Amino acid sequence: MLEVVSAKNYCIIKMPNSTQEYRLERKAGIDGEWETLTASGFIKTTTEPPVPVKDVYLDKNVKDGVYGYRVQDVTNAAADWEYSVWVKCGAGKPVGYTFGNYKAPEGQWGEIVTPDDLHYTYLWGVDFRASNGMPYTDEQVRFHINSSLREMERRLNITIEKKRIACEPQRRGLKKGVDYDEEESFYSFHQSRIQRQGFIPTRKRPVIKVSKLDLLSRTEKVRSLMDCYTLDKTKGLIKFFNRPFRMSDTRKAIHTSISPYGAATWESNLFYSIDYVAGYESSDDVPADLRAVIAKLCAVELLNIIGDGLISGFSSSSLSMDGVSESFSSTQSATSAYYGARIKVYEDELKNYIEENKMKFGHVVMGAL
Repeated sequence: MLEVVSAKNYCIIKMPNSTQEYRLERKAGIDGEWETLTASGFIKTTTEPPVPVKDVYLDKNVKDGVYGYRVQDVTNAAADWEYSVWVKCGAGKPVGYTFGNYKAPEGQWGEIVTPDDLHYTYLWGVDFRASNGMPYTDEQVRFHINSSLREMERRLNITIEKKRIACEPQRRGLKKGVDYDEEESFYSFHQSRIQRQGFIPTRKRPVIKVSKLDLLSRTEKVRSLMDCYTLDKTKGLIKFFNRPFRMSDTRKAIHTSISPYGAATWESNLFYSIDYVAGYESSDDVPADLRAVIAKLCAVELLNIIGDGLISGFSSSSLSMDGVSESFSSTQSATSAYYGARIKVYEDELKNYIEENKMKFGHVVMGAL
């Protein structure tokens, strides 16, 4: 993994493999062009050979702004590139979706919300420092952003960050992090369910694509169903063109409809093996309303922590200008916080959003007697 750390006026780039030499390229700005590191520095188009980089490289020739880096095996021009996330150097302008100047870097999923989105939009006016002057860093903010992303996935029962799902990967010799991200077991075949509904709900949704869809049997060879399905990406429903008819149908109709499934249709020894990709293709594809609620959930976490870092147990305060007097009240109540009003507003908005959108990515099976 290519790691880049910004240290104000320079960037520290750590290579994926410390013993291997790489070709290093840099992009200055979200819409910039790739520049190759040569003996003369980073140059856009040049006939100069690239300077091999090994282990760690210190890029001191940076200005205020946003930078992205990528590396490739210097001995293999056909090798895949490895990309870094965007890093911000110096002061510069805020970068984020709320400013309209951020997009996911190449080869990366991106950031659902940037630290600047929280600093200057959702937590505008909040000083990210404790009463003793200790700052709250961007890396700490990113931790809470990722935590809020996972929490919102759990509350809505959806997958937001792109994940490759594989069925029984260890049996197939697949490597985690290379060939897949998460493992799933087989989906059981139920004749009555397929008859009534004609679809399989995936365990994660939304779904970007299905890469493998096989019907397994103890007695028959594996049959691929990739040519006879359609996909509801939002709700994660795999719908089949061919499915078993009702028991009351004619023998010929039954034979025609179940032939893809074999004689084992009437037995409980069929399973579906499904590989698919769930979530959104990149952070750019996440709906704006979903991005906003994740930012607000993260803001609530940060407001609780930063508020206690400034004044813990805050209840109320008053200032009298005529008598030049000031009073402050504290309490041990857990509901009293320095930023309590903003926390209450964000929590109410989160509750309303989840209640209204929880079934947006789900489905309800209706039946009748």
